[in-house]
Amino acid sequence: MGVTSGRFLYAGDKGSRIFSWFKEHLQAIALCVDAGFPEAGLTLLYSGIDTLGLLAAPSGTIDATGKTFKDWCEKYLMPKLQSVEGNPLTALDLWAARCGVLHTSTPVSNLGREGKAHELWYQFRGRAGVNLMANVQLVPLGLDIEHLAITFKEGGLAFITDLNQDQTRFQIAEQRAGNFLRWGRWDIDKDGCLVPRPRADS
Repeated sequence: MGVTSGRFLYAGDKGSRIFSWFKEHLQAIALCVDAGFPEAGLTLLYSGIDTLGLLAAPSGTIDATGKTFKDWCEKYLMPKLQSVEGNPLTALDLWAARCGVLHTSTPVSNLGREGKAHELWYQFRGRAGVNLMANVQLVPLGLDIEHLAITFKEGGLAFITDLNQDQTRFQIAEQRAGNFLRWGRWDIDKDGCLVPRPRADS
């Protein structure tokens, strides 16, 4: 990886699926950034916020929603995040931007069209990603992707620190993280259960 990617990396902690997932996600973002694929990195950032928002949600919450996304942003991103122009961003702006990028690979959203959120355009290493067909009520705001990536890393670390200090929240989050995909080689035993496939050298 290049030098720049080191700003996004987290060494991780052993023993928790949440820590392992976060470390892997930061590495994937860094790979996209270093390779010059800002939109792919942006997709990972928004999906990562979705994931952390659900992990942080109160007991009884089943699905990731706009509320879980915005609640996590309000606590862990918005205090440090600002637009390229220096104007404040809102969690609703980020939610609208997330919907556009993840669903259609555009900055367009219903909230933007209705004038409830600013459409976000992006800056990345001297280039800008803009919507030439924009038809919005509010002035679009610029967001630097590397600034968002660093803020996401810092927010994620703050969230993990909070979990470590509250075992009830930690257990809720760990239980949800149990649904994360596990990558490896698997076999099915006689009872139809997945079991790890032995290594060739074992």
